[in-house]
Amino acid sequence: MFQILHRDGLARIGELEIKNKKILTPVLLPVLHPFRIDPWISVIKQLKLNGVITNSYILKKGGFQEGKDVHDLLGFRGIVMTDSGTFQEHMYGELNATNLEMVRYQESINSDIITIRDIFSEMDHSEDKIREDIRENYRRGKEALSETGKYVALPIQGGVYPDLRKESARMMASLESEYFPIGGIVPFMERYMYSLVIESVLNSKSNLKSSAVIHAFGAGHPMFFPLLFLAGVDVIDSSAYIKYARDSRILTETGTADLSSFAEELPPSPYLDRYNAKELLSMSQDERTNVLGMHNLYVSVKELENIRQQIRSENMWNYAEYRAHSHPLLLEALRKFDDFYEYIERFEPMSRRNPVFYTGEETLKRPDVRRFISKAVENKRGVKIDKKPYSYYSDSPDVLVQSQFGAVSLFLDETYPVAQSLFPGEYYESSKDITKFEKPEWKEFLINKVDRIFEYQFGRKLYSFLDRDKISLQRSKNTGKIRNVLYDGEQILALRASDGLFSLTYKGSVLIRSNFPYPQHRVVVDKEVSEFIRQGKNVFAKFVEDADITIRPHDDLIIVDRDDNLLSYGRAILNREEMIEFKRGIAVKNRLKSDDAS
Repeated sequence: MFQILHRDGLARIGELEIKNKKILTPVLLPVLHPFRIDPWISVIKQLKLNGVITNSYILKKGGFQEGKDVHDLLGFRGIVMTDSGTFQEHMYGELNATNLEMVRYQESINSDIITIRDIFSEMDHSEDKIREDIRENYRRGKEALSETGKYVALPIQGGVYPDLRKESARMMASLESEYFPIGGIVPFMERYMYSLVIESVLNSKSNLKSSAVIHAFGAGHPMFFPLLFLAGVDVIDSSAYIKYARDSRILTETGTADLSSFAEELPPSPYLDRYNAKELLSMSQDERTNVLGMHNLYVSVKELENIRQQIRSENMWNYAEYRAHSHPLLLEALRKFDDFYEYIERFEPMSRRNPVFYTGEETLKRPDVRRFISKAVENKRGVKIDKKPYSYYSDSPDVLVQSQFGAVSLFLDETYPVAQSLFPGEYYESSKDITKFEKPEWKEFLINKVDRIFEYQFGRKLYSFLDRDKISLQRSKNTGKIRNVLYDGEQILALRASDGLFSLTYKGSVLIRSNFPYPQHRVVVDKEVSEFIRQGKNVFAKFVEDADITIRPHDDLIIVDRDDNLLSYGRAILNREEMIEFKRGIAVKNRLKSDDAS
């Protein structure tokens, strides 16, 4: 069972629980040869990794008997996933083992994640051949699930054909599993065809349930991790740490380097700190492979930890863009995201904790930026103002300003991403003259600003259903910025300084309930939890019956029962499809306060 703990668009930190064992995603599963575990199993434990992947075909062929526990063989009590021999078939030719044989064998050795013996889609296979193979893979998946009640991985194949990737994903999604590896991508990785990997991942993911766990088979180079996890991958496995070490090559976050190319210090690592390149090159092949392999695994794990922090900080787009500029083919892969805008946008929040950092033309094609441009930018030429926030330096309240995103209303000058972005040549001034906002025309500007931000955020002008003459504002004494919006003396909205968008109060949620038709801006919950929601408890996904299809993560919304009785208000963690498809985890953070509705 899988749940989201933190997220940044499609990128997510989750908890995967299998057989009462929990693992935090994104996660790296090191590939272990089952009969050559030293020194790797010790390093895996040192790095506190909770999962590995090993090969059941090698186990079976090597005489590991049915009924024995693979965890005992490996000396590892975490999650053990077993592959079925498909990749060996890709590498060495046809194997003498059926799907059911391999599924039964994996079950008998107590594998935590069993993989069907699927057919690998080769790059040179014809479309007809692959279509036949993915249908056979579907049959094998169905066969495996009817054979065992265990946790089964159903690989998505399709080769270089996007439509077949989609078809494979749709077929596998109809089966009762939540774990879907993206197969057949190692040849793309070997050829630096990163764009094709991203295309394969997104074509697969967009045709699976949002609650599906996505595993990128064999995509184990840390330079590619940011883009993989930006695309919503949850699990990767890697034998690259050993393969590159055998060739005296060192993995880094930005590429691969030959050991012989280091004239001075080696990359920082507890496994390399005691050596220089000359000393390593003088070692025996096996000894050098062990040292470099330990380092390569360490670098991969540290990059994964860094990515989890980027997700927590809601900084994944900035980080992935920055890292993609380290290699032209990574940049090509980043640009591939633009082809999936309609899908990715559904998971994108209206704002992020971190600002938008401009790294190139790709920044303006980020889905959150594209959405802002489509909703707020006008097809006109605005006035150029060099300092932010623009309204503090504008001579007139009635202008369009020429931002880096295009011509936008001055009313949105503090709304994400206009103020929360950094481009070359732009400056955010800390000292501002706030006395101008005491002038009648600028006071009027602030009242109208509330209306325009509300319309941008909620899709309807506030003053279309409220008397603007009853609106009053509470402003910061230090900055002059709007803090709270009151109607007839009662607070209905709070303007967040962090993103220039509104948070609802209880009185504001009453106005949403009264003036927006069902189910707009609503999450509908099972009546059995109504009282808990009224007490301020969070909404869990398994109790969501329906929701507004336009809800995006972090949106402010109201919580109702199926009769549209107002229960509370809060901020979305998930979008609608996630709320419906996940069976575990928080869907809405309840923001009800103890003195609300009193």
